[in-house]
Amino acid sequence: MTQEPALPQELFDYIIDFLFDDLESLCACALVSSHFLPSSRIHVFSHLRLAIEPERPISELHNILVRFPHLASRVQSIHIWDHIMRRHSWIEEYPTSLAPGVAQFSRMLGSLERLAITIEAGFVHWANVSKALRQSIYLTLAVKTLTCLEVTGIYGLPFKILAYCRALRSVTLKWVTFDERDNLDFAAQLAACADSPPTQLTHLSIDLDTRVLELLSRWILLPESPLTIAGLTSFACTADGLSDNITIQRLLGECAGSLQHLRLKNISGALNLSELERLRTLRVETLSPLEPRLLWLASFITFPPHPVGLVISVVSESASPQVLQLTEIDEALAQIPSIASVALILLPQGINTSREREQDLVDVSATFASRMPLAASKGAFQVLRSLRFKAADV
Repeated sequence: MTQEPALPQELFDYIIDFLFDDLESLCACALVSSHFLPSSRIHVFSHLRLAIEPERPISELHNILVRFPHLASRVQSIHIWDHIMRRHSWIEEYPTSLAPGVAQFSRMLGSLERLAITIEAGFVHWANVSKALRQSIYLTLAVKTLTCLEVTGIYGLPFKILAYCRALRSVTLKWVTFDERDNLDFAAQLAACADSPPTQLTHLSIDLDTRVLELLSRWILLPESPLTIAGLTSFACTADGLSDNITIQRLLGECAGSLQHLRLKNISGALNLSELERLRTLRVETLSPLEPRLLWLASFITFPPHPVGLVISVVSESASPQVLQLTEIDEALAQIPSIASVALILLPQGINTSREREQDLVDVSATFASRMPLAASKGAFQVLRSLRFKAADV
């Protein structure tokens, strides 16, 4: 494009803004012309994923951000990612000289909001992470703009990693364990965090085995803990054992006055939600068949006295009304009290359902409403289906 653009630059910028989460399209736009480059590049650098390869050293990325400080100022998220099955862990085995390169980012990025650490197809022990990289993570967590921490596949995390994070509001822990030494000497750990300002979480998402869940609960519920969930508004929990509902109930009691959104997966025991005075939505994730899960909701969940929106996410082989046995589902839903609205989200098996976005779902309520009159009569009724279902399944 050698000619002057036919549209004002502001319109180009506005259109490109819609591609903020589409890296491939953003990179293509950046190559179109000098008019597309600035606004495309800002989005490209807003989310960085550090998955170090020998042919792409981290120093190159660091040099780019040094040369273009305005790009560094737009970085909102850093994702440290490793895939152990494909090769050995770079986090454990790469030279420690690379770690300072990662550490430099925490000093450069003034708008960082999210830090994610993901180990796929395995795990990395915290003690095996280089000292420089561990120190960098601590420094990053203390950044005054950082509000979100997500950790997957790290074993032996020290409890104190959640201290001195005054701006932290959202924590996600998946397939994580904590340092056993912390469990033996909680008093020493609390003493090490004594001068930490309180970290007031508003969102907590946990997918932990039973023993780790109990340890985390014990840590959070101690009066001296630097982490508090008294103001939690959103809580998501995946159960691992039959007794997890007891631990979850204790956590719910701590945030009973503030919790608005509750998301449950694999829970099988009884839960009393009657004291959750501000609860607005309850989301349950389950596999097909759906009827047993609905009967569990009706029999083992004590709902609040006020109406609550019920969202049920179902992973199924088919989205066909005949396969889902809608008459039985409708009758089971009718037994659940205090329902303000009902939403069914149908997702296919064999995909990463956590990455399914609302804009990737199609509303098929009209097809289902006539077959589910009892659910439809409860109020707002909606059925959303993934576009990834095969045509034959619909």
